Amino acid sequence: MAHTKRASEKKPNPEDIPEYIIYQHPHTDEEFIHGQSTVDDVLQLMEAIGDANKADAATSKEKKNYSEKLTDQNYVVTSRSIYGSNYKRSRSKTKVTANTNQFTFMRQVDLDLRSRQLVRIERERVADNFRRLGNHEYRKENYQLAIQQYTRGLATINDTPVLYVNRALCYIKRREFKRAIMDCDHILTYLDPKYLRAWLYKAAANKRLNDESHYQLSVYMARRSNHNEDEFIDNFLDKMRSHL
Repeated sequence: MAHTKRASEKKPNPEDIPEYIIYQHPHTDEEFIHGQSTVDDVLQLMEAIGDANKADAATSKEKKNYSEKLTDQNYVVTSRSIYGSNYKRSRSKTKVTANTNQFTFMRQVDLDLRSRQLVRIERERVADNFRRLGNHEYRKENYQLAIQQYTRGLATINDTPVLYVNRALCYIKRREFKRAIMDCDHILTYLDPKYLRAWLYKAAANKRLNDESHYQLSVYMARRSNHNEDEFIDNFLDKMRSHL
């Protein structure tokens, strides 16, 4: 019975199927057949590109041949490049700017230098006041107070040998000979290797420590570094021996 049903069914006639049903499937869409073909346009474009490449190659070859014909005799400069002149003007402008910046920088350096000089002068004034106070205490034999004043002065300026050597003398008076030698060595190492009073005070401290070799060396260096001070050195050594 089923077989009979299948046999009785008729195949659909394509002409009876609505047109919109056929064109729903993309593979059946043949509208491109009726449109304008672009194959010829593509071929023409490729030919144009090929011709352009050939023209460029020919032009490059001509330029190469022309440059090969140039020699030192037939090469003549007929005009200057505009780019070169503009470049020179830009360099001059840069130069002016650089000079202006340099002037501003140097002016700032001068101001900073002047400021440092003023600060230095003020610090020297304060340190000198401490030195005067220390000398006042030393004359009264208040050696510890004198040491404190010299130390305050060194906290203000630490590159002056006067405060170091005055403090070393106070240490000698207090029989703190090693501290006196340290102050003298600081002067001779970092400030002035020929400073006479530093060598003499170092010699005196070594003498009181019974260090004869360093005493003799200090006296020798004092004489060697100060050839014109032999009389002063002899007087100092005589006074030092009389106070031992």
